[in-house]
Amino acid sequence: MRNYSLIMITTHQNDVAISDLLKSVDENSKDLSILIVIVSQGIKVNFSIKNSLLNLIFIDEAKISLSKARNIALNYVSQNNLSADYIMFPDDDSSFDAVFFENFKSIQSLGSNYITPIYNTGTKDVYLGKKPNDTVVSIRDYNMVGSPNQIIQYSKFKDFIYFDEELGVGAKYGSSEDLDLFIRLNLAGAKFIYTDRIYTYHPKKTDVYKHKSLKEIVSRFRNYSSGFALLIFRYRLYSFIPTYIFRTFAAFLVFAVKLNFKLSLAYLIQFFVRIQLLWFFWLNNKKSNNNEYSGN
Repeated sequence: MRNYSLIMITTHQNDVAISDLLKSVDENSKDLSILIVIVSQGIKVNFSIKNSLLNLIFIDEAKISLSKARNIALNYVSQNNLSADYIMFPDDDSSFDAVFFENFKSIQSLGSNYITPIYNTGTKDVYLGKKPNDTVVSIRDYNMVGSPNQIIQYSKFKDFIYFDEELGVGAKYGSSEDLDLFIRLNLAGAKFIYTDRIYTYHPKKTDVYKHKSLKEIVSRFRNYSSGFALLIFRYRLYSFIPTYIFRTFAAFLVFAVKLNFKLSLAYLIQFFVRIQLLWFFWLNNKKSNNNEYSGN
């Protein structure tokens, strides 16, 4: 069995973005043994490695959902007896600097699972994840959990590391596959610690809705909200419901004050959409419980 310090699994549909990611690892990783498994969806990438401790594996696939692509890579790792102390799931437009790899061995020796900050590329402005250093990250901190900033002990928790293929980009419910993984690992006994000693970068969010129609925005909001609604009932996170609903109403008021009436209306519609989603999943959950009780 080949063991690495770190396995990274990523997918891509853009050769420019993935090349930048690979370059940032290749040039900065130095003395860490790293395997990157890349699920390429219809686009070939030629990349020449300089670092002898870095190994790349490309898996060619048709266009599929993000969760399904990651599971294909996870299955490849398992079936080929590859292992690592840690595993992570950077996006294709994630990137790293030398600090991540210089400090990785120090956090590796502590033997925990980690949540790290993600910064806007080239800055220390937080894109995702901010908490006092060395504190526990719980399920209540769900707003700071993504796929790229979970650093997970692979050998210890590999049986629980997979993605629900109904969740995430390109799936039936367009979000929360990362939170589902985080919750599942917590229930399996994984303890996550926040550290900013290592971090990743991601391009800064731009105004992606500026040139989209109201219908497109509402559709995107609904698709994204459905994943979290499913998890509320799957894991009985009922205390999250008030925030889940009223955050959109607060956004409606904020954008109304800013005179951005398109986004304001989109968030108001989304307020009612989220109520509808909760009702839908509650009915489904009740039906499933009744079937289970009746023995069907």
